[in-house]
Amino acid sequence: MSSLIDRKYISLISVKMRNFKQKNNHLWNFSCPICGDSKKNKLKARGYIFLKKSNLIFICHNCHASMSIGNFIKTIDVHLYEQYKMEKYKNESHGNVSKPDFSFLKQKPVFHKQINLPTIESLDQAHTAKAYVIKRKIPKLFWNTLYYADDFLEFANNQFPDHDKKLMKEDSRLVIPFYDEKNNLQGVQGRALGNSKVRYITIKASEDSKKIFGLNRLDFTKTINVVEGPLDSMFLSNCIATMDANLSSVLNTVGSQYNYVFIFDNERRNKDIIKQMNRVIDKKLNICIWPSNIHAKDINDMILSGISENILQDTIINNTFNDLKAKLQFEMWRKV
Repeated sequence: MSSLIDRKYISLISVKMRNFKQKNNHLWNFSCPICGDSKKNKLKARGYIFLKKSNLIFICHNCHASMSIGNFIKTIDVHLYEQYKMEKYKNESHGNVSKPDFSFLKQKPVFHKQINLPTIESLDQAHTAKAYVIKRKIPKLFWNTLYYADDFLEFANNQFPDHDKKLMKEDSRLVIPFYDEKNNLQGVQGRALGNSKVRYITIKASEDSKKIFGLNRLDFTKTINVVEGPLDSMFLSNCIATMDANLSSVLNTVGSQYNYVFIFDNERRNKDIIKQMNRVIDKKLNICIWPSNIHAKDINDMILSGISENILQDTIINNTFNDLKAKLQFEMWRKV
């Protein structure tokens, strides 16, 4: 784990760095002092110090410089580095000295809720992202919680510097953040607006983050609807989205004590969906089996086909089964 000495010297060199901010216990952001970051925009901040495998590392997402915290301090201020080196040596040489309490470092970091992007609500009517949301009939109450990234790669590198996704440059996307029950940012999903080969890209804030959309608006005392897509979840009451076909994963990530209804996409030939539906039925959980008169493949398409939100909700209630009844309805659904 990084030491208090490291943190002390990060604080000392911070006065030499433009736009310096500490984002959480293990993450600092600033304009890179090595490349200058951006000549055109002085507010650009693509330099980061973050914790990786118990060590603090510096990285710049503009010039791609990368080094240990010690070498970074040396690069910024040689004289300060000599003091840092001596203090580290003294600390490591006196094992009999009582060690400071590092228990606060074991606390999981709280990630900022702030997404530094324009909301869909703030965009002009003719904007590509807003036109997409209007076309998909996404309820207006969500427009101020959805964002637009002109360059998803740059956004992801700034927001989540430790991510491991391979992203394309100048890839514009609709950005859908997801939060935990306490409204802490857990990650984002980027939905392609152009002709990208990858329609959806999901990035978690950390390995421990919950990959569930909608936790921050749930009433846990009521039945919880579970779907795959975040956009689909916006048409149903008390609904969360897993962002993949493994809907029953919520039993581990959210808890098995709640009353769920699992609502899969209406795709009879999708092997992964069939597999996951069988898993839910075998566990004798509540599952919606779509009636034969509905042909749209997912909830958003059902809305676009003319089905109202109220009728959709009633359809789900009237077609939710479990145990033997679910198995029978499932076999009938597959034969359509």
